Amino acid sequence: MRLFDQIYPHDLDRRELQLTLLSCVTIIVLGAGIALLMYPVVFSHSNPPGNIVLRNAFYGFCGLSALLTMYVVDRQVTILSLRRQIAEDRKRAVETNIQASAELLNAIPNLGSFKDRLSMEYRRATATAQALTVLVVIVRLPEDISSTPFAVSLLSDAAKAISRKLRGEDSIYILRTNSFGTILPGVTLVVAERISERIAEGLSDAAGATNRFSYKIHIVSYPTNVSSAHELQEAVLTLLPADDSMHSMAEESL
Repeated sequence: MRLFDQIYPHDLDRRELQLTLLSCVTIIVLGAGIALLMYPVVFSHSNPPGNIVLRNAFYGFCGLSALLTMYVVDRQVTILSLRRQIAEDRKRAVETNIQASAELLNAIPNLGSFKDRLSMEYRRATATAQALTVLVVIVRLPEDISSTPFAVSLLSDAAKAISRKLRGEDSIYILRTNSFGTILPGVTLVVAERISERIAEGLSDAAGATNRFSYKIHIVSYPTNVSSAHELQEAVLTLLPADDSMHSMAEESL
């Protein structure tokens, strides 16, 4: 059987203020009540005027009650100030993290650079009779986050997770909103599938147990899937979403 009403997390500050006010009022009421009961005894005519012990005890009790009330109020004000400072520091840390994430995303080459590099790598692959593979990673954010500045931080985490799993000669590009592309020179479809599995593990770790975002990885390989540079580029572009607001969102966060 519940004796008191249930307290919810979003009501903690208000409940703490109420508890502080109740404590102060209780101390004042009890102190005043006891002082009133002590007053007739201390200042009665039957009490010798020279007996200052009781009077000092009375004044000390009144002063102690006042100091206790002031202490409770001061501690509450200090706690509220510290909580406000912690909230401001946390807000600044989040803003700094978002700004750093936006700078990282802006530093990643875009679709134009991807097309130029893809054409160059295709010519090299045909000249040396090697394979050329492109991985397209599409990151899906929750609807309630996709339009907020926090989305930039999630996309930056995804980009870092992808980069950690790539080889030194591989490249990562921002192709469209929430879409990354990696060019893997000399990588066949079988090897690309193993690289894709490593990237998937890194993205799963970045998403965390709460699944902050989901993802899907597509593989397009020459000459297994396509036979020309135009087909390779078109196959990649077909996988991309229509929206193209990635860099604008990152720039707004700077």
